[in-house]
Amino acid sequence: MILMTLLDAGPDRPPETPLWRRMPMILVTGVLLLAIAIYHLGNFWEERTVSRFLTTLEAGDFEKAYQLWQPSESYTYRDFLRAWGERGDYGKIRSFSVLNSDSKGFDGVVVRVRINNVNPPLKLWVSRKTKALAFSPF
Repeated sequence: MILMTLLDAGPDRPPETPLWRRMPMILVTGVLLLAIAIYHLGNFWEERTVSRFLTTLEAGDFEKAYQLWQPSESYTYRDFLRAWGERGDYGKIRSFSVLNSDSKGFDGVVVRVRINNVNPPLKLWVSRKTKALAFSPF
């Protein structure tokens, strides 16, 4: 039989903190994680719109790309081809990468893209409501 004395006992464990005392820290952490996620994913749909547009151009479907651009009546298909056609300002699109995006108020987002690894990157404006594209005025 083994007897245990006070000197043989291990250290006492501190009492576990009840959940209600940890709740404020859990909430603060959750809110911070949510804010970071919204900041990084806030322009996801606008970046996706630009990506879809450039992928369509890359495939050579200019008519569909013109529809995705959602031009005003003054921007004709001929004007569009002058900018985006194979002999356009950017040539045949072989590759592109969406670099980043910046919200411009509640109306739209400026999305920076690099086309065919050419610098400087191009800035495209995307309407939040209609997802219409345009060259960025900013």
